[in-house]
Amino acid sequence: MGYGPPRTHRHTAVMGVFSTITSPVFSELVIVIGGHVVTFLPRDAALFETLRKMNEIRPFKLVFLPDAPEYRQEKVRRELAEALDSVAAEGLLDFLDSPPTVR
Repeated sequence: MGYGPPRTHRHTAVMGVFSTITSPVFSELVIVIGGHVVTFLPRDAALFETLRKMNEIRPFKLVFLPDAPEYRQEKVRRELAEALDSVAAEGLLDFLDSPPTVR
């Protein structure tokens, strides 16, 4: 977050790539998220707006996969679940047919 291309450019690039998926078996969008980024998740409204628009193109189940060392996996999973609860409480996940999962 904060590094890389500006958000509007990332949004356009992601939407362009996502709109090319034609597989009839596509059903899940898995986001690999670093443990250090989890705490910023509730403040990333642009991410959830992009996901909303992606879901309009092609509905999906949202899955978060924490990327953390083995000794921190459980802590990061708990933090991610709390962050997603916060995001859901703000209504930023209302576009999904089912709640996101954490693997």
